[in-house]
Amino acid sequence: MKELRDLTEKAERFVRTAERTMSDGDFDSCASRCYYAMFFMAEAALLTKQLTASSHRGVINLFGEH
Repeated sequence: MKELRDLTEKAERFVRTAERTMSDGDFDSCASRCYYAMFFMAEAALLTKQLTASSHRGVINLFGEH
């Protein structure tokens, strides 16, 4: 599924960015990129169950429920 692959690739890009910002000592940006990498993977996990949400909070709630 293209959406699943796209979210996974996006999460991987964010992890790479997190690694670079950590090396630069920019820990706030590193934490932010890590958070969003996990968020995109949560969306991907929900997609495997044919679940989607239209908001950030919706993704978090659905992930917590399932």
